Amino acid sequence: MLIALLVSPAHAYDSEPQPVLLADEAPVFDNIAFSTGIISAGSPVGVEFILDSKGGTFLTMEGESSLVWPEDVTFSALGGEKKGFFQLDASIDAITSVVIDLSSYGGPSGSFEIDHRSLTMDGRKIFTPFVLEGSEEPRVEIVDTTDSLQLINYSYEIFSGISLDFTADMTPTITVGFEGVQWIVNEGLITTEDQAVTITPSQGADFVVDGVFRGAYDGDIALVFDPQVSITAPFLGTIPLVSFEYPLSLLTDAFERDFDQESYTFPMPLLQPGSDAEDFGEVVLTQLRTVNIPIENLGNLGLEGTATIEGDGAFTVYPTQFNASPGTTDGLVVTFAPSLLGAAGAELVLTSNDPGYPDIRVALTGAGIDEDAGKDVGNDIVEATSNCGCATDGAALPGLVLGLGALVLVGRRRA
Repeated sequence: MLIALLVSPAHAYDSEPQPVLLADEAPVFDNIAFSTGIISAGSPVGVEFILDSKGGTFLTMEGESSLVWPEDVTFSALGGEKKGFFQLDASIDAITSVVIDLSSYGGPSGSFEIDHRSLTMDGRKIFTPFVLEGSEEPRVEIVDTTDSLQLINYSYEIFSGISLDFTADMTPTITVGFEGVQWIVNEGLITTEDQAVTITPSQGADFVVDGVFRGAYDGDIALVFDPQVSITAPFLGTIPLVSFEYPLSLLTDAFERDFDQESYTFPMPLLQPGSDAEDFGEVVLTQLRTVNIPIENLGNLGLEGTATIEGDGAFTVYPTQFNASPGTTDGLVVTFAPSLLGAAGAELVLTSNDPGYPDIRVALTGAGIDEDAGKDVGNDIVEATSNCGCATDGAALPGLVLGLGALVLVGRRRA
């Protein structure tokens, strides 16, 4: 079952999946007590049945979570096939008492506890998390596997010459259920199987998602109590006094419960360009000038992206793709080869899988001058922010291209 997002397969990025392990113990049957009162009222012999339960359930769910982008950064959690475990572990204390009032017959009176037993409730269920609305199994249920019949057979001399015979069948049916309600994830909610939740992206080497899973529990105890009581006394003989079938039903208040908060740390790429602006200065129309711009990955996930130029066609970039493993640096070479006199400007656009800043722009400026003006420049080497620049006349262009290729191979480290 998938709590998921649907994204276009083109240009989709994701972080390394993180394991999900949820566990909870819910006191479904704690502090639930029930009494029939004295049955039958007004009879010389009455029976009172008291039920007291305790214990509850233990539940675990395993899966994995993912972070996917663009356009939005979205969180998803996939439950492992049959990786949910639901266990019932509780008990019922059943106390049976009789109340005798033989005063009208000249006999004694009193109240006596004649039976006290504990009925174990247990059961196990394997399921696929996370049982939210829309899943194939939106509810997990256990029906108690305890013996279906608990027989009481008791003979008790309550006074000298006065004895009580008591038999009863107890047929218990215990049911406990669990349903998923929602995920509370950072600032979003997931309430159905296929619902997506959008996370506000942040820039950093890691991205932490805090998640709380909320579930709903319910429990029911149904018990058919079928007592038969007879009394033997010198002045009465043996007389059957009580015989009936009494169904008991206890339904716990169904409640919702939050699991402990879990944090999922996703490694992310973090792009850091070597500069945010490059000025190529004045370049003679028959020449060109280049600058090497480092692309550093400060994150904990591999960086990948593309480089393009927006603006004046006098600026070009090579190569048009970059890759950098965590903690390493790749490089780009930007060239300014003016064909027109005057100022020129463009932007180097770095589009990457860094979700905090998927587009980073580096301002590029320069000016084309004629050959005579260029002679007055004096120094044809650009001292760029990246500390790498050169000017070359047009006649040397074929050699420059070969040299530039060698420069890229030496200066470029691929992830």
